Amino acid sequence: MNVLILEDEPLIARGLERGVRTHFGARLATLALHDNVPQALAALAREKVDLLLLDLNLHGADGYDLLRLAGSAPFQTIIVSAHGERSITAFEFGVLDFVAKPFSRERLHKALQRYTDQPARGAAHASSLAVKKRGALEWIAMADIDHVQADGHYSNIVLRSGEHCFHDLAIDKLMALLPPHFLRVHRSYIVNSLGFKRLQIGAGGKYALDTQTSTGIPVSRSSYPALKQRLLG
Repeated sequence: MNVLILEDEPLIARGLERGVRTHFGARLATLALHDNVPQALAALAREKVDLLLLDLNLHGADGYDLLRLAGSAPFQTIIVSAHGERSITAFEFGVLDFVAKPFSRERLHKALQRYTDQPARGAAHASSLAVKKRGALEWIAMADIDHVQADGHYSNIVLRSGEHCFHDLAIDKLMALLPPHFLRVHRSYIVNSLGFKRLQIGAGGKYALDTQTSTGIPVSRSSYPALKQRLLG
């Protein structure tokens, strides 16, 4: 695997390098260190990168700008930054983790292990998602999500446990972070198809979906044929 570290403080960069080499060992094919956004962008365009460790304040430049400019390049990202108040912006980019400086070896290992645990490393979709729970930023497993409901410019995520949590992205943008088995069944609802249980057919061409956790999730007429086929198939 190939790792790129973008960090402008040499001492921290060396600490990240040691942590990456210790964690991945012989699995590590290449490890590149850069201290500015233009260099890192050039490297991402020139070389295959699986994992990016990214600082946010780089000689005055914004690390998030690199993610915006890199677009849909197929690498995963761990943010390493002293600016914990900016962790919410990580929602937009679907980063794997946000490691606050100063960090311990154990905290860095936990973040790198989150990458190692991905079912298909370097895939476009992660197996976990950052959400707000009890006023803090936490990561939840995609498999634990029952459905998502639009809430204005934000999204309400309902877990299979029945617990609710909050996401800063609108449902349209959040859909892009979810794996393919999450289906848009209504303009205001996304459902984890692995939890489908029953498709209700009501009077007047109204449809509703039951999952293993929830009942009566609205289904649009345009979504009904595909959902019917999914349940039958």
